[in-house]
Amino acid sequence: MKPSRSLAATMISRAALIVAALGGVQAAHLRSDLRAPADVVERSAAISLHSLPVQEKACPNCCHQGSKEVPCLDVDACAAQGPTNGKYAIAMSFYGKPKDTMLPYIDSMRAAADMMKNTDLLMVMRESDAAKMTPFQKELFANYSIKLVNVTWDTPPNMKSYLGENWCGHQDFIRLHVLGLEGYDAVAYYDTDVEFQGDITPVMRCAASGKFLTTNGGIGETLNVGFFAVKPDKRLFQASVNFALEAEYNKDTSWGSMGWAPAGGYYVGGECGQGFFYSLFYKSGGIAQKALESVGLSAVDAAQIDRCIWNYQTSYMCRADMDCSRVRVHHKPTKHTTGPEECQKMRFKNKTIV
Repeated sequence: MKPSRSLAATMISRAALIVAALGGVQAAHLRSDLRAPADVVERSAAISLHSLPVQEKACPNCCHQGSKEVPCLDVDACAAQGPTNGKYAIAMSFYGKPKDTMLPYIDSMRAAADMMKNTDLLMVMRESDAAKMTPFQKELFANYSIKLVNVTWDTPPNMKSYLGENWCGHQDFIRLHVLGLEGYDAVAYYDTDVEFQGDITPVMRCAASGKFLTTNGGIGETLNVGFFAVKPDKRLFQASVNFALEAEYNKDTSWGSMGWAPAGGYYVGGECGQGFFYSLFYKSGGIAQKALESVGLSAVDAAQIDRCIWNYQTSYMCRADMDCSRVRVHHKPTKHTTGPEECQKMRFKNKTIV
C-alpha cells in the first residue's frame, strides 16, 4: 500500500522540525527513522535478513532455570519439533498517548514477518490509548499491515501489588495479553526498540512446539521482558492474572516470596515484568504453582535461549570472539558506540551514521 501525499508530507515536515531542533548523532538517527513512509516501505522491501549458522555458546553463562544456571536451549534442535508452516505473529505493545516515533525499527520487523510468511504484526494497546491515535498514525499502521489489539487494562485489575502511576508495571504488564492470543501456532513479543537482523523462524517453530522462551538481560537481569515467545493459551494468560491477584511484591523476596535466585538479589525491573515473569514461569512451588494449577496446568515448559544471538543487549557476558554478523535480533545499544567489541544496529555497523 502506497502512503498518501498528505502522510508523506506530514512525515517529512515532522522529521525536518525534529532534526532542526537536534544535532549530531541524535539528529542523524531521527532523520533515518522519520523519512516519508514511501521511502520506508521501499527500504523495508530491500532489507535482507541473514540465516547464518548460530554461533555456538555466544553467551556461555546466560541461561537459567529455577535457582540455577543451565545451558541455553538449542533453538534449532527445538525448532525441528515445531510445525514446518505455522501461523505466527510478532507482537509489540505501547502504553500511553501514541507517538509518531513509536515504531523506530518497523522496517526490520516487517521484513522479519515477510521472511517467515503467514505472519501478522500486532500492536497491543489500551482502548483508551488507541482512541487517541491520529490519522497519520493510523495510516502508518495500515502501511505496515499492523493489526491493533485493543485491551481494557494495562495492569491486572485488583492486583495485590500495584506500585503507582509512575511504575514500570504499566508498560510491562500490558504484554500479559499476548499470552492468550490464541489462533497462532506461536507469538513472539518484542519491544519496539528491537531491530531484526536475521531470521527468527527457529524461535517461532520452537515456541510452537510448546516451549515458553525468554533470555536474560544485558545488565544482570535474570530475565529481560523485552522478548518472549509462546504458544498462546488462554490458561497461561489467566494464570498470570491469578498470580498477580495473589502475589505480593517485596524487594527482599521478589514476587510471591519466590526469591531472587539465581540472582543475588534485586535486579533492574524486578518489581515489574522481569521479576514477575521469572517468578511465575521459571520457579516451582509456592504461589506460582498455585496460579498454574488454578487453570489446570501443572507447569510451564519454560527455557531460556542465547541472549547474544536472539535478543542482543550489549556485549555483557557475550564471548570475547563474538561474531556480530550472527546476531539475529539486536535490542541494545540503540545508539552508536565506539567499542570494537560491541555489536551495532544495522545503520551503525560500519561506524558510519547515515
